[in-house]
Formats: sequence, C-alpha cells, structure tokens
Amino acid sequence: MPVVEKKKKILLSTVAALLLILYFPILKNLIKQWINDSNYQHGLLIPPIIIFLLRKKFTDLKSIPLSGNTIAGIITITAAVVCLVAGTAASELFTSRLSLVLFILGSTLMLAGIKFTKALFNEFVLMLLMIPLPYIIYYRLTFPLQLLSAKLSAGILHTLRVSIIRKGNILLLPKYTLEIVAACSGLRSLMTMITLAVIITAVMNYSTTRKMILVACSLPIAVAANAFRLVVTALGAHIVDARFADGFLHEISGLIVFITGFLLLIIINGILKWKK
Repeated sequence: MPVVEKKKKILLSTVAALLLILYFPILKNLIKQWINDSNYQHGLLIPPIIIFLLRKKFTDLKSIPLSGNTIAGIITITAAVVCLVAGTAASELFTSRLSLVLFILGSTLMLAGIKFTKALFNEFVLMLLMIPLPYIIYYRLTFPLQLLSAKLSAGILHTLRVSIIRKGNILLLPKYTLEIVAACSGLRSLMTMITLAVIITAVMNYSTTRKMILVACSLPIAVAANAFRLVVTALGAHIVDARFADGFLHEISGLIVFITGFLLLIIINGILKWKK
C-alpha cells in the first residue's frame, strides 16, 4: 500500500473515531428528540435520504480529484470544537448539535478539499435542517405564524360566506371556536416543506437559481397548506359537527397539510422543469 494512501486511511479512521467518541451522546439525544418531538420527526428520514443522495452521485464524486485543504479544515474543526465546548457548558443543544455538522464539514474539507465539499452542498444543508431550532427562536416564530394563519383562514372563510369573527389567533364560528395554538402555527409544516424542497432540488440537479426559487416557494406553500387545513377544520365544524372537527379531522390534519404542501411543491417543480 502506498505511504500516502496509508496516511489517508489512518487520518480517516482517526476522524471517524473522534466523531464517535465526541458526538455519540449528542446523536443519541438528537434521535430521541426526533422520535418524541412531532415538529422534527422528519429528521428521522434525513440520514437515509443523505445516504441515497450520496449513492446517486457516487460516480461523480469519484471523478473529483481529492486535494485536502488543511487550513480550511482546521479552521472549521476548531469552530466545531468551540461550539461543542460552549454548547455543552451552557447546556445549549442547538450549538452542540451544530458542532456535529461543522466537524463533518471541516473533516471533509481537510481530507477531500473545497471542490469535493461543494459537491456535497445539498447534503450539508439537509444536515442543518435535521437540527431542531433553539426554543427561543421557535417561540419567536410561532406567534407571528399563528396570527398569519388566523388572518388567512378568516379571509378564506369570509370569502366562502361563513359567519366568522377573528380575535387574534382565535376564530369564532356560530357553533365552534377554533384556537390556533403554537402546534397549529404552521412552523412544523414550514420545516417539512423546506426539507422536501431541498431534497427535490438535490434529486433534480437544478441550477443554484432554480434551487433558490423552489426553496423560496416552500415558505408560502407551507403557510397556504396550513391555512387550508384550518379552513377544512372550520368548515367541518360548521357544516357537519364540532365533534367531527375535533375528532376525525384533527387526527388527519397533519396528513392534510403534508399532502397539500407536497402537491403544491410538485406543481412548482413541474413548472421549473417545463421552463428548463
């Protein structure tokens, strides 16, 4: 075995060992949150999707000459270590989890170089999207989204000639009161739609401009899908019965949002393909 190849294998093994030792507790905690937190259950799908994307572009990656950038790698790994220490000391989950992505990014830069790392842009974006937002940011986003969802839903219901009064994030119907709580703000669907948009752009191999267009469209799509769910719930309570809205419709509300958002993303994707 050539000396250079042997050194690379030793370095790769060292990086893998460090990754396992340093980040196993963080990964374990992250997976537990994916399972228990309905806002981030899409995180469970991201690792297998990343593996699928890597297999898809395996031939292209093999053709890229490896020329590790030691300086960029060391700087990024140093930033990862700082985030890990700071996040662990302050018990701040987001910072310590961000450190994991930075460590993988820095290791890739050091071992394979900038060109190889650029080819993995989508995969690194997906890694960032699988990290739950800090709660301070989460709650800052939920209330404005609650109000926006309430305004849109009330506007649509008024257009449909449904008697409704909106008080902040509460919709008052003749026989039903629909309170748009934090869980119904649409932030969950927003995170899911952005993740889906990034996955679609990765599979389609779009240009940077088309990627940005599709990802940007995922924001209003998520808001529209959530508003549609609220309108369907309100109509169910108004036309059928309040128990129907709180029972069956409540159970499938997440599915309504996902299917609506996914169909809208497919339509936008079809337009982008058609205009290609």
